[in-house]
Amino acid sequence: MGCDFSGLRNRFAKAYKQRAIDIQTKMLLSYAPQELQRAYENRSFKNRTYNLADSYVWVVYYCGEVQGSGFMWAGSKAQSNSIYEGKSIDGRQLADDFINSYQSNISSGWELVLAAAAPYAYNLESGEGRSRRFYVISSVFDEITSDFRGKATVTFTIDKS
Repeated sequence: MGCDFSGLRNRFAKAYKQRAIDIQTKMLLSYAPQELQRAYENRSFKNRTYNLADSYVWVVYYCGEVQGSGFMWAGSKAQSNSIYEGKSIDGRQLADDFINSYQSNISSGWELVLAAAAPYAYNLESGEGRSRRFYVISSVFDEITSDFRGKATVTFTIDKS
């Protein structure tokens, strides 16, 4: 008497793979807010209005789909908007807009994004128009790179848009 276990093997392999995906996703969902908090704690700018801090956001994607996202705090901390280049800046709204507009180009695997969505974060981080640069998000780059120890591609981009 013979038995064909090929269908059983595929079913277990699929369940095992999904379990591994779920575990990795859960780990990244735990890791992301901790790193965002660490970036904020290591910032080198003063936070007068809290709009820049309100614009801090994290998002975890799997195969291009949002798996989770969050902010520095549960609610907005800024009491009023900032003014930048004549425009009113609501940091929390910009963070929400980022989550809704950013498109992951990762079709296989995970992408973890940490961002400061306020437009002046670019000027502070790049030093453009200033005599010095400030840490906004970049302070955690080396730590994240070390944490993943070559098992992931870690990039830092200063985007002016």
